Amino acid sequence: MTVFTRLFLSLLALAVAPNAWAAREAQVRDGIEFSVSARAPEQLAAFYSARGVPQAAIAEITKTCFLTVGVHNKSRDVLWLELANWRFEDEAGQPVLRIARETWEKTWERLGVPLASRATFGWTQLPESRDLQPEEPVGGNVAVVAPPGTFKLIAKFRTGADGKGAPIEMRVNNLSCPAGTHP
Repeated sequence: MTVFTRLFLSLLALAVAPNAWAAREAQVRDGIEFSVSARAPEQLAAFYSARGVPQAAIAEITKTCFLTVGVHNKSRDVLWLELANWRFEDEAGQPVLRIARETWEKTWERLGVPLASRATFGWTQLPESRDLQPEEPVGGNVAVVAPPGTFKLIAKFRTGADGKGAPIEMRVNNLSCPAGTHP
């Protein structure tokens, strides 16, 4: 892992939640540096409450499993981050539901969460879709409905300026959600 990537992931961890769980060692393959780590409900509550997010919104956030993801395009080609191309599966191979930005927006609307708090929440989330130019990093949170056991992430990336290059797949097995996030 490069010094720049370590610094980026450290700053991301501080921005997302103090005393964050240590990220798994980053995988490096096919020009992608990729890491995932889970956040405890207490970390999320402390972070968002310190930024004025209403308690009703924090209650919704802490019911879910937040994964902080770091991606660094170390290749010489464009990499396409598209969360719609990512799958989360439980131990039996069944889908684990990812909570998309659109779903969060509907929740914030229902709860009457102020626009400033919605913006604060939004900048901590991994973009739904974007390109990563060579040497460009991105990071943020992805929320899932916590399964009872371990689960895996299969992240697929398109490559090339037109997205038609050889696809790259990253897998992270044995993920688990902190206590308190299970339905």
